Amino acid sequence: MKKLPLVFLIFSMVLIACTGQKATPEPIKVELPEGVVDSLSRNLKVEAGQIEFNKITQLDYSNTCLGIPAVDEQCAEMLIRGYQGIISLDGAQYEFRSDQTGERMRIVPIALKAAQSVLANRLNVEPEFVRWVSIEKVDWPDSCLGLEQPGMNCNMVITPGFRILLESGGIVFVFRTDLTGKQTVLEMFSD
Repeated sequence: MKKLPLVFLIFSMVLIACTGQKATPEPIKVELPEGVVDSLSRNLKVEAGQIEFNKITQLDYSNTCLGIPAVDEQCAEMLIRGYQGIISLDGAQYEFRSDQTGERMRIVPIALKAAQSVLANRLNVEPEFVRWVSIEKVDWPDSCLGLEQPGMNCNMVITPGFRILLESGGIVFVFRTDLTGKQTVLEMFSD
């Protein structure tokens, strides 16, 4: 009789291991405070209803720049509780970071992250050593972002994207991207 519970326990463990099922917690839906939504709306110069929220999480930042410092910006080291999320607007995706009230806010195109990653890999440095200088929304004249290269076929179609200036080690790098950052091309650099 004592063997039956033991056999049942072993059988249950084997069955769970073989099915590969893991208990995954349900994602927690985070509601943004009204002040954060209002700040996003003001910063993006659109009505709040035009912003599509794709992903929102609560987290703590280690500095007043919310982990996204600009060139020559001094970031005080302190704990800032807030939010991070991905939003869509006019075909582009943006990452936003804010404190709990929306008073401190960073909104950057996902394409910025792509350009930072490309440059960091090229320079063999961590992405946090690549700072953004400026971001400008641009309509490129073709699918090659206006930088036709030998052997590339460029469709003559207006391609919306960004001109992104990044800095690392005192050198400024200019990138061209599409809206998503999937196309990220180094235009030039200067000291």
